[in-house]
Amino acid sequence: MTNKKLTLRMALTALSILTAVVQHQAQNSGDAYWFPPFDFDAATFQKAPRAFGPFTRWWLPGNDLTSEELKREIRMFADNGFAGVEVQPLTMGLNPKAPQAQKDRVYSWNTPSFYEHLGAVMEQAQASGIVVDMNGGSGWPMGGPYVQPAESMKTLAVSDTALAGGQIFSGLLPPPGNHELKAEGRMAVMMGGHKMDDALALATIQSVIAAKVVKTETKQTMLDPRTIVNLTAQVQNRSLTWQAPAGGEWRIVVSWVIPTGESPSLIAAPATSYVIDHLDPMVVRKTYDYLLGDRTGLPKFYHNPMRAVFNDSYEFHTDRMISPDFLPVFKSMNGYDIAPYLSTVFQKGYDHPTYLAAMYPGAKPPFIFFEGESWRMMYDYDKTVNQVFRKNFIQTSDAWMRERGLLHRTQAYGFPADLIGNSGSADIPEAEQLFAEGSEGYLKLVTSGAHLHNRPVVTQESFVSIYRADMTTPQKIKIWADKSFACGVNQLIYHGTPYKYNNGEYGSEGWNTWSSPFTPYINFSTGMNESYPFWKDTKSVNQYLARCQYALRSGKPKTDVLIYFPFVDLTEDQVVHNPEEILNLGYFKGVEPEIKGSGVFEAPKSLISDYYKALWKTVNFLEAHSITWEFVNDESLQQADFKNKDMTISYNNYRALIMANAPYIQLATAKKIHALAKKGMPFFTVGALPAKQPSWLNFEVNDQLTKKEMVLASRQKNSSVLSAKSFEDLLTDSRAVRIEKPASFVRQITRQMADHSEIRFYWNKTDQWQTLSLLQSKSLVSSYFLNPENGNMEEARGAYRLPPYGSVIFYSSPEKKPIAQNILSPSAEPKTAERELSKIDQWNIQAGAFSLKNSSLIDWQTNDSLKFSSAEGVYTALFHLDGKAEKAAYLIDLGKVYFTADVSVNGQAAGTRIFAPYRLDITKFVHSGENTVEVRVTPARRNGLIGEAVKGNPLYAQYKGKENTLLPAGLVGPVIILQQK
Repeated sequence: MTNKKLTLRMALTALSILTAVVQHQAQNSGDAYWFPPFDFDAATFQKAPRAFGPFTRWWLPGNDLTSEELKREIRMFADNGFAGVEVQPLTMGLNPKAPQAQKDRVYSWNTPSFYEHLGAVMEQAQASGIVVDMNGGSGWPMGGPYVQPAESMKTLAVSDTALAGGQIFSGLLPPPGNHELKAEGRMAVMMGGHKMDDALALATIQSVIAAKVVKTETKQTMLDPRTIVNLTAQVQNRSLTWQAPAGGEWRIVVSWVIPTGESPSLIAAPATSYVIDHLDPMVVRKTYDYLLGDRTGLPKFYHNPMRAVFNDSYEFHTDRMISPDFLPVFKSMNGYDIAPYLSTVFQKGYDHPTYLAAMYPGAKPPFIFFEGESWRMMYDYDKTVNQVFRKNFIQTSDAWMRERGLLHRTQAYGFPADLIGNSGSADIPEAEQLFAEGSEGYLKLVTSGAHLHNRPVVTQESFVSIYRADMTTPQKIKIWADKSFACGVNQLIYHGTPYKYNNGEYGSEGWNTWSSPFTPYINFSTGMNESYPFWKDTKSVNQYLARCQYALRSGKPKTDVLIYFPFVDLTEDQVVHNPEEILNLGYFKGVEPEIKGSGVFEAPKSLISDYYKALWKTVNFLEAHSITWEFVNDESLQQADFKNKDMTISYNNYRALIMANAPYIQLATAKKIHALAKKGMPFFTVGALPAKQPSWLNFEVNDQLTKKEMVLASRQKNSSVLSAKSFEDLLTDSRAVRIEKPASFVRQITRQMADHSEIRFYWNKTDQWQTLSLLQSKSLVSSYFLNPENGNMEEARGAYRLPPYGSVIFYSSPEKKPIAQNILSPSAEPKTAERELSKIDQWNIQAGAFSLKNSSLIDWQTNDSLKFSSAEGVYTALFHLDGKAEKAAYLIDLGKVYFTADVSVNGQAAGTRIFAPYRLDITKFVHSGENTVEVRVTPARRNGLIGEAVKGNPLYAQYKGKENTLLPAGLVGPVIILQQK
């Protein structure tokens, strides 16, 4: 066989393998109809179809709707580049004192009228080519007035009674709840928790034990495990007769399961409502049958236009989650019976979301049996909670949807969670920019789980931050989006769009769901509808997002290395930010004011926060050296193999594994790493190796075995301490493209096609121009730089200048000229010199009724007459050209713009800038002599709304006292005319 034929056969084999992998991805997602596998096509990228555009979360004021307005808004979404909507009827920000007839309409969700309105949405969506995801009912978590108390969410609870040695207990066992900490708070009321009158009647006993007291400290009693007496079998009708052995003090401890009484937050239903028991699969299926079944008229819309059912983050008011099958599952997973020790894993507020758990400071389990080692039982319990939740809710939901041609989309966290495993279990895993402040340390957990489990699409609740209403601009949207894209997200969902709604209780902007005078104590961004000042730019923004999302959904992810993540109990407040990270909590530093308040967390000291603090040095080293990385958990790592120089996990290939400052590791994982390292897997370590495992059973013996396995793994031929040289030796031969010199300004992600061509998304996370210089292997015949902002494509000839916060896609291929010449941007002569011709210092400025003549440029917030203005600013000026050179290019650089600019030169429209860099080529508009320039600047509306509050306008009560949170506004410059030759 000739070398040529051999090469061809190898290429065809590789192509068939990669094609099989991509097809496996789509099939594994639950429905290849929605996410058919495809490889990158330049012509499609250039005019990215709206199907690859973003979605928006569409907030409806309950059922106070009209079919005509619903249909109009669907058409509006289609016209502005949205691919789909998520329908969410809720009551946030609505008038609690509205006329009764209005309230009756709002609170009539789940009625025939509501489903008639929903039918109108679906029919218009079909006509307009809009995809519809349905929220799981109204509000969140899923539930409603149709839920019987016995089918509602449950929690573990504990009660106890003290006995002296020799004393007899006879009678009813103490009811659950005597270890509850009382907490009242505005947030708890808002989120809809209430007491259930018959909760005690529905309480069931899980175990009853007695044990001798060793000592009692604040909020916690230590019991002697050697004295445990299991009394469960002796209980009849909640009554017990038992005599304590002589001597000392004894406790009878009862562990219960009891309904929480939690109501779905912001539900648009008038009657008492309960959250369903998410850990009971029979209840879960019954709920979907009810919410989406025949009575609703929705089945005829399954698959067209209805794509998925969405479940928001699991903000349960549950102290300790427990399921009907929990105890046997726990024993099967962990090898021992947890029933006698349930009181040592119970903790008030433990499984609450962070903002609610904060109401129980200093909470701890009421009893411990093994001082210094109880954390291991907590670990085992958390591990089991994740497994049960995954199987009983996420996978049950997946299965119900798939049976009907639908998908399940969810944010698989909210309680202490294994985000990697839970995210990988959902058809469409979703991240958000509120949880853990949208940090890359959290986003990477969700996307890593998706990629390890071959989920082709990762969605994100996007462009949202607390306390920053009306601070969202196109530039900020782009930065937010690029940060998420570089972390692996590839479908953004705006948070969100309020239905057009105003009965006179709001200002001219109408109902802005999460910024309302009726909830002035809390606000979130963004209210994205026609009242949004940058709505005129939405189609352009969405075209940018569509191009990026098209590229980042093509092929499959390609990741160089995995970093071991050992935790199954992550909560959002423990994710410490990377010191090189930007836009934490949505704070656009240098542009926006710093804001702190309830809901803004500082990471407490914990094993997880310490892990992240130590991790970032390693991550920043990898990013600077153009090495892509993701996390891996125990479950996925235990399925790994090593062959052909790659570690493989479920059809995904990786070059190496990194162990960075992990405090512990499961024994089975340590054994697997040792086995892989013996096979030749490159294994890099940072910091001390873990010397223990986290489970309780036989922990002393298993700790020693774990330590031994890790030491042996670190001594294998391809194992070493992480260093620049060791990584370069490993990866130089496998990376077709890499950054020439370490570059701390960049974040990146790679996708690989079946023909081995690759897409690399590069994002400049700084506010400075940066040079991206890439080295390419000889295997690449063709390479291109693709601009997702305008679709321009050019052959890669040398370095690429990335503008502030700019992004570029590098497309490389082993094929000759895979992009047709006719769609490439014209090759221009390279400009080798740039010089300043003039700086425009004098401007006439008009903003509403206010005007300035021959003024220098100012930030409006520094001017008493302009600081509360949100009017369009019109700037006019003159500049002089001594002569127009024939082969030169002329640019106008606007400097700082807050926030978008439309530019005209000599009466001709020269272009619009909604992102940095705020510069335009004006060559064909300028002439020798005097030239006129006009710049129309659109500011954010926040300053104007604060101004209304200052005037005492009650319709803007949420902005009262916010005068210190103004945004910059206007054209600040300097504005410079440049010449390039």
